[in-house]
Amino acid sequence: MVPALVALLLGGLAHPESLSTTHIRVEGTRATAELSFQALSLIEVLPDLDTKPDGMLDAEECSAGRRRIDGYLLERLRVLRVDGEREQALTGRVEELVPDDPAKVGAMDLQRVVARFAFESEVPLEVLVVESRLFHEVNPWHRDIATLEWNGDGPVVHTFEGGDTRWRFEPAHVRRPGVFTGFLRLGVEHILRGYDHLAFLLALIVASRGLKALAGMVTGFTLAHSITLAASAMKLVNVDPRFVDLAIALSIAYVACENLMRRDARDPWIEACAFGLLHGLGFASFLAKPLAGETLVPTALVAFHLGVEVGQLAVVLVATGVIALLFHGWQRRVAGTPEAGLVPRRVRIAVSVPVVLVGFYWFAQRAGWL
Repeated sequence: MVPALVALLLGGLAHPESLSTTHIRVEGTRATAELSFQALSLIEVLPDLDTKPDGMLDAEECSAGRRRIDGYLLERLRVLRVDGEREQALTGRVEELVPDDPAKVGAMDLQRVVARFAFESEVPLEVLVVESRLFHEVNPWHRDIATLEWNGDGPVVHTFEGGDTRWRFEPAHVRRPGVFTGFLRLGVEHILRGYDHLAFLLALIVASRGLKALAGMVTGFTLAHSITLAASAMKLVNVDPRFVDLAIALSIAYVACENLMRRDARDPWIEACAFGLLHGLGFASFLAKPLAGETLVPTALVAFHLGVEVGQLAVVLVATGVIALLFHGWQRRVAGTPEAGLVPRRVRIAVSVPVVLVGFYWFAQRAGWL
């Protein structure tokens, strides 16, 4: 048989495609697990089990070696309850051990064995640590793909491989405050360090005719980028990030150029809304890596968006506060005239010229021309 030939050719060496899967379900004080592994993996660590020997384990061999098998599996697959800084291993037992019928194993397949475990806790489980060191003593490259379902929540997947033998699992209700705080801070930092976004806001501010109009534009900009941020992060829209970065640079230069070409202040509603959609795609591109593997995507999105708005609001308030201090008298003198605006034309030009230059510089840089 091919499995026996494989075992013979390996000559006692570990086979390179050693793979198992573990499915863990947590309900209250009880955790159950179903482990599916290759019989050959177990034979490599406990060779005396294969009494035939044929590179497989039948029901009789499993029954004869059941005590040793249970001891090995319970030592190498552990579930621990976490209480603050304290960890306590749960009492476990192997409830069932079922090998595939050797006669039904395909010619090119390796036989699999399914083991079902039960782990008991004295109190309801809140946070878990799963330890998996299955078959590592002879198979350091062994991989175990673990799936955990927590009290009816959606499944979460983790792969144990190499030196990664511990998985600390916190359910959604435990993780949510930390995820919210972390992504809120990430949103604020992204605005304060996002010089392209700050340049765009600055161009909008100096173009505005008044605080009321500015508030409306910023609101439109916010609504627009929240739409594309959510749509892109939820995989409803997919745009090449390189195109988005180039278009954002051009949007900055465009708004600043408009400031230079128009003599009087204006309310660039259309630009704010249209380019807001574009900047939302930029936010989503930035979020792609932090969101990778994150199960609480709605919480993360809401928190990041709030962080962006907090940072954006802080920038607008500081900028308009400075403008009010420096140009309040001028604003009173020109109120109701065509020249009316948040800042004099000379200031609008002085701000817009460097914004135009830096917008085109970013475009050339992102296009690979510099």
